[in-house]
Amino acid sequence: MRLSDLVRDQAPDPREDATGRRPALSSLLFDTKDSLGENVSSLREADAHVAWYGAARKEITAIGEAVRANRGVTFDRCHRLAEDLVTMLATSDDLILRMMREDVEAYQVSNAIHVAILSVKIGQGLRYDSAALERLALAGLLHDLGMWLVPQEIVEKSGSLNADEWSGIHAHPEQGRRVVAEMGESFHWLATAIAQEHERWDGSGYPCRLKGGAIVEVAQIIGLADVLDAMMSPRPYHARVAPHQALRSLLVQYKQAFQPRLIKTLVDQLSLYPIGTSVRLNDGHIGIVSKVNSRYPLRPVLLVQRNREGQTNGEAAAVDLCRETSMHIVEVLPETRAA
Repeated sequence: MRLSDLVRDQAPDPREDATGRRPALSSLLFDTKDSLGENVSSLREADAHVAWYGAARKEITAIGEAVRANRGVTFDRCHRLAEDLVTMLATSDDLILRMMREDVEAYQVSNAIHVAILSVKIGQGLRYDSAALERLALAGLLHDLGMWLVPQEIVEKSGSLNADEWSGIHAHPEQGRRVVAEMGESFHWLATAIAQEHERWDGSGYPCRLKGGAIVEVAQIIGLADVLDAMMSPRPYHARVAPHQALRSLLVQYKQAFQPRLIKTLVDQLSLYPIGTSVRLNDGHIGIVSKVNSRYPLRPVLLVQRNREGQTNGEAAAVDLCRETSMHIVEVLPETRAA
């Protein structure tokens, strides 16, 4: 089978000023001076993406450590990170490229960031409004709070888990739900999403074996994003899978586990050749996917900078395969070939 055949209640925001407008993106990333001492208002777009990534890592780590130590947590900064993420993904896919190609270190923290990014992309494809996208982003950042309460020796174990260890893993959605539920009624939607993130459309998930519409859509989206990221990122128990291979595995192995509409939306948003994938064209040139054509998943925009012999041609040229109809992708190259 060819891969292509597989596809076919908000309160007023306390941060608003007297005019009803929210502060600019740069002012939300950090305080006036960030932890690196930069004046954030002078950041260029690319630097803002780097700054957001660093701020997200710092905040998720701090929240996780607080949960583990049974200290109180607040989500104010996560709210700001969620808003900024939605703003950035509305104009650029640079964060997707960074996510696809980053060298994962603390995968539990990276997973929270990746799931937030992927969830927002799915929400964009579903035409969610900005408030709903911000909820998706926040839920993605916080979806695995309960895993911080699972002993690290279990989380980091490279071999098979025994029955007791699996029991601990299966308990983490409920543990995360309790942490959030204690924060008040306004967070009950988030607590529900966290509790249901590992439930599956066909009833094969956990902890309650919910199925179909019994699972809230936020949880369905986060669960889909989480499974894809789990394949694309290295874990103690498996090596990293290239993005295009992860998408193929998702389409083949998990087509019953997730709502078909959500899977199609994910593929439309990422393309069968996700951003960052290195490919060879029918004329022998080599390019890297830089932008997705959601209506035509097999014909993305490439940055072509190497000829058929693999030699660099100088500055990369953008090639839109929707316009260059005589050209098409014939091969995905190993990640070691990516420039």
